[in-house]
Amino acid sequence: MLRRAVIMHLQTALPGLGGRVYEAFLAGPEVARPYATVKLATQVGSPSIGYAGTQPVEVRIYHDPGSFKDLDLLEVEVLESLNGVTVTDDADGSSYELFWTAGGGDFIDPERRLIGRLLTFTAACLAEPGGV
Repeated sequence: MLRRAVIMHLQTALPGLGGRVYEAFLAGPEVARPYATVKLATQVGSPSIGYAGTQPVEVRIYHDPGSFKDLDLLEVEVLESLNGVTVTDDADGSSYELFWTAGGGDFIDPERRLIGRLLTFTAACLAEPGGV
């Protein structure tokens, strides 16, 4: 599955995160910083091919408040790690090519008192059983 492939890839490719890459909303409050989460947003259908489209993949990186400089460095690492790269889910062998999409930016998580950065990527997908 796409989400699992991205998480596994980031856990390996970004040693500075120490393997702390989670599904969206599942990182507990005790998780050491920095860390990242991966979320699959709503699929976007192709206007010309009824069974195809793109799957947005949102990667959020989190850190303790203070300065966004550490997030700037992590952002570069995430971009270099995922943009134009094929990730593979070792569990089922599925592969996905990801491309960065402009947007995102800085945010604050007031509940956990964290600062963050959102990066969005897209992967081609098929709207059929077993697609994404």
